[in-house]
Amino acid sequence: MQPLLTRDGARAYDARMIEAGVPGLILMENAGRGAADALVERFVDRLERVVIVGGAGQNGGDAWVVARRLLTRGHRPRVFLAGARDKITGDARVNLDALDAIGLALEPLDGLGAALDAATLVVDGVFGTGLDRPIEGWRADLVRALGEARAPLVALDLPSGIDADTGAVLGVAPRAALTLTFAGHKRGLWQGDGRAHAGEVRLVDIGVPPPACIDRLLDLADAGRVLAPRPFDAHKGSAGHVLVVAGSPGKTGAALLAGVGAVRGGAGLVTLAAGAEARAALDGKVVELMTAELGALAPLAEGKASLVVGPGLGLDDAARELVLEAALGVEAPVVLDADALTSIGQDGATRLREAAGPRVLTPHPGEAARLLGCTSGEVQADRYASAERLASRTGQVVVLKGAGTIVAEPGGRVAVCPLGTPALGVAGTGDVLAGVLGATLAVASPFEAACAAVVLHARAGELAARADRGLFAREVAAQVPAALTEARQMTA
Repeated sequence: MQPLLTRDGARAYDARMIEAGVPGLILMENAGRGAADALVERFVDRLERVVIVGGAGQNGGDAWVVARRLLTRGHRPRVFLAGARDKITGDARVNLDALDAIGLALEPLDGLGAALDAATLVVDGVFGTGLDRPIEGWRADLVRALGEARAPLVALDLPSGIDADTGAVLGVAPRAALTLTFAGHKRGLWQGDGRAHAGEVRLVDIGVPPPACIDRLLDLADAGRVLAPRPFDAHKGSAGHVLVVAGSPGKTGAALLAGVGAVRGGAGLVTLAAGAEARAALDGKVVELMTAELGALAPLAEGKASLVVGPGLGLDDAARELVLEAALGVEAPVVLDADALTSIGQDGATRLREAAGPRVLTPHPGEAARLLGCTSGEVQADRYASAERLASRTGQVVVLKGAGTIVAEPGGRVAVCPLGTPALGVAGTGDVLAGVLGATLAVASPFEAACAAVVLHARAGELAARADRGLFAREVAAQVPAALTEARQMTA
């Protein structure tokens, strides 16, 4: 498990470790030593002219340890302080004084520009997790200069200017080639601008047990733990029968992709239920899947392990009635996707608390905005808060899709997917995800089923993509079993 921390959570964790008897000086030493080891490993050919810039806080303290550790390895970095020395206190001051003691003195800040021009590697230790307001004035100019340097940049904990909670840019932030974060992953590193600015992210061991945190960064191995190998005598009935209520004239592809996703995700049987015209079109396309004509939903849902409702279903009155019946009245677990979410709307979202069985909602930002009564821009500005609000409003598990897909349960855990590729940004991949989730929801609890489906789908996209575009959704579905094989190898 890889913990996922908020700003306050990171502070509280450090405080708990110190209160438990681990000196802060040791935590800082371990952080700086681990960071130095990682950047040497990653940039072994770029250590000739390293420039390190630290701030007046604890992030600067980590930078001073990095500088000292590089010196012990035979490298002599140039070190600059972004702030007044008399403002530095505590463990950071101890480590800054140690630099003087070993003959590695701070250089005047007015020489930083020339140093950056000549640098082969830049280390950013100016602002860390604690930053909660926009960077302004000369500090903004300094951070901007770090970002404009030609050499690769390594950020300590997170790039200066990135909000630890949301990933928003607080005024200005450089783009790192490598971010070395401490103790636990920070939420902001995996959303929006934070993800774009962080580059490669590595978690550095600081010598204490990981935080006891219910929020986590997903790992492909999570799917392997949730989807255990089947017994030798498993059969199509025991694997689960998924009913996909989807498709309308002109949109039967969405139903088909959801059905294929369900099969690739592990369903033993899949039935596509659609109106008469759409069903006739589907009959000419399916081989391994069954079809049924939509009428009364209850007989179709009887005996099904789970339902997927919404892909390409349409928004006419008949479709809306079916959605409400599925959303509120069906006892089996239901995935509510696409048109189903639009049919429910903001007014119907709170009614999901009365649902007869568990539900998983899979909105993209626009659909989440409609359910929350806000704009998609507001959703994207703080995706964690948006997913948590929607989970709280509906009383159900929410999968907020996008780069860094978030899984949230009401009043509980949050998980974020670090896998994926821009190539997944193409029509139909969401339908495949809904189908995979229908299959996992048939055999696991809603939160764990959603986590497993999300990470398998993202990894399948990586396996299927040959570039950052040009991907067919059906190719993603085809790679889901390979992704599961990888997941199980990680847990063997």
